[in-house]
Amino acid sequence: MAAITARRAAQALRLPWLGRRQLHLASPCFNQAVNPGYPVMWTLVYDKPGYDPEMELEYDLMPRDEFGVPAHIPPEISTTIRHTYHIPPQYYPFLKKLGDDTPELKPHLDKLINGELTFDDYEEMFYQFAKPLKIHRPLIPMPYRSAEEMKRSGEVMWEGAWLSFRQRVLGDYISRHHFRDFLGGIGVGLFFAWVYTQQHRQYRIDMKLFYLEAPEHKINWLTPRGDL
Repeated sequence: MAAITARRAAQALRLPWLGRRQLHLASPCFNQAVNPGYPVMWTLVYDKPGYDPEMELEYDLMPRDEFGVPAHIPPEISTTIRHTYHIPPQYYPFLKKLGDDTPELKPHLDKLINGELTFDDYEEMFYQFAKPLKIHRPLIPMPYRSAEEMKRSGEVMWEGAWLSFRQRVLGDYISRHHFRDFLGGIGVGLFFAWVYTQQHRQYRIDMKLFYLEAPEHKINWLTPRGDL
């Protein structure tokens, strides 16, 4: 039991889960909740250690070139890196059969299978074997109006102008309606606010008279001590 615990602790100290499909036993990022046994399809790894986009306010990301190489690597070094395309091995039989069926594609597909197909080779393959889109223009419907429809062009224009006029009238009516309700609501609210203010003002006056100017209620009167 102690050996199993020690082995699990050693596995937890290492970081073998980054970039690999797994069943999480513990969350690699302690501020993100991952349920135990939840199948994680991928994990995100950032250039900055401990970077969390949900917690940080300033996104300090590493700039890269068009191939994904960090910009702090000098161009004389980054341009010597041979960027090639890599695909999963389960696609190799299909690509090999495609190359056997199409001899013109076989050199490019062999490079792709061997991991030697660069972006320039891909562009050459794409533009060499790309075919233009066939457009069947007779199947595209052309705008057509009969002679009877052409005679009613003025009626159609008048109907369009009539609908536009109705829309303008309706917009004017709705605007006036809403502004009237808005201003009326403000007026009612100001009236009740004025009533509340006057009530409070009169209450303050009554309380002042009650406490300061009512001789029959000697509440705030001082008891004579005899030395004044």
